[in-house]
Amino acid sequence: MAIMGAMIALGGSAKAGDQIAGKAIFDRICHACHAALPYTGRIGEANLPRFLANPKAYKPDTAMTFPGLRNKKDIDDVIAYITAGH
Repeated sequence: MAIMGAMIALGGSAKAGDQIAGKAIFDRICHACHAALPYTGRIGEANLPRFLANPKAYKPDTAMTFPGLRNKKDIDDVIAYITAGH
């Protein structure tokens, strides 16, 4: 816990999500259209929470028809999985 606090205080970030849970969500919801990992960074990791919550609102010209993930934990988990550097 002290290490995470120190990282945050120094400007670093600690991943809040669970990669295993994120993989399960990705496999169930995202994998049909998004088979390629690792995450390529086109949206920017800092923007992923807003994008995954509502892709059309964040980027109106997106081709995604998915309405978004509604649960913050699901979003954090998916982000942890797709940015893990598989």
